[in-house]
Amino acid sequence: MVDLISAPTLLAAAAAAQAEKTERSPLLYAWWALNLAVLIAVGYGAYRLVKTRRAKRRPRG
Repeated sequence: MVDLISAPTLLAAAAAAQAEKTERSPLLYAWWALNLAVLIAVGYGAYRLVKTRRAKRRPRG
């Protein structure tokens, strides 16, 4: 009978032994760059929104 505890470990080891280096498409890097640019733009937009709302708020004290 197969030991069910070590079976996933053996499968992972076998997969790692047969792993081949895949070549990534330049479109994947372009997609990552676009996602990063959108993330930076959203973060900057949130920063500007908070900054302008704080500037318009009545000063405390």
